Amino acid sequence: MLPRNYTSTDNKERVREEDTILIKKEFLRKKRKLIYLGMPSGEMRDILAWQSYVDKCTAVEIDPHQRSELVLNAIKNGLENNINLLFGDIEEILINGRDGFNNGLEFPYDIVFLDCFGTLVYKGLKRIKAITSLIKKQKGNSFLFLITFNLRERRYSKSSAIRVLDKIQKEVSSFYIHDDSIKKRVHDVMGWYKLDKTNEMYRQKVFVSYFFKAIAEEHGFKIHVYPPIFYLGFNNSPMMHFSFKMIPEIDSPTKAISEQTIIDLINLNIKEASKKKLFVKKEQAPSLIV
Repeated sequence: MLPRNYTSTDNKERVREEDTILIKKEFLRKKRKLIYLGMPSGEMRDILAWQSYVDKCTAVEIDPHQRSELVLNAIKNGLENNINLLFGDIEEILINGRDGFNNGLEFPYDIVFLDCFGTLVYKGLKRIKAITSLIKKQKGNSFLFLITFNLRERRYSKSSAIRVLDKIQKEVSSFYIHDDSIKKRVHDVMGWYKLDKTNEMYRQKVFVSYFFKAIAEEHGFKIHVYPPIFYLGFNNSPMMHFSFKMIPEIDSPTKAISEQTIIDLINLNIKEASKKKLFVKKEQAPSLIV
């Protein structure tokens, strides 16, 4: 039973329905209930929505009030024995493997869901380090990685994202070193992503997808990137949601290689959740057709 008093929105619920489809597929594939790591807040709506497919849960919460509400909701729904509650900053916990009370993460997980206040890149790159640490600890185990963040991040380091876009441009251009027309197309498309007037959702689509692909493959995972979803959250905050399937490449002496190429990631369409519906956005970034 989902709590009645909450700050969720119809748009977020629609996104959760899409995640449920992926989680059900993983449940059917593994033929067992799944193990979850996330930030469900006191309402623990993710846990309650997915309890048909999820068994053990590690819930991370930094706010004392939300932590108390989470405990009460767990007891109310008979889930107190299913939840390992960690208290503190999710990034510190992912890096250190445990919270300040010495409660530890219980790897491996089948579902990881980070519901963040801001984008991946800000001063110090702490969130990047935390995600990298988690993927390392998941080595050899297939899992779904879900992440949602607010595009209005005051500490966002746009220059870091631009440097990554420059790197992508050089990498893709190197594939076509003798074809000036394609190199020009790559230059024009990647230049569009770097324009100040370009909506941040498009820049994040490429940056986040590329980051996860690079980190996953470096640590032995093939990755499938699903089309990201844009939606307006609580108080009309612009939100982005990404879903990734991580598949370990067993006994490979080199880094893993995914079926999706960098060009595939650049050409991913953004979906939008609005008015209880999910659809491909009408406005898309320019395609990189080679």
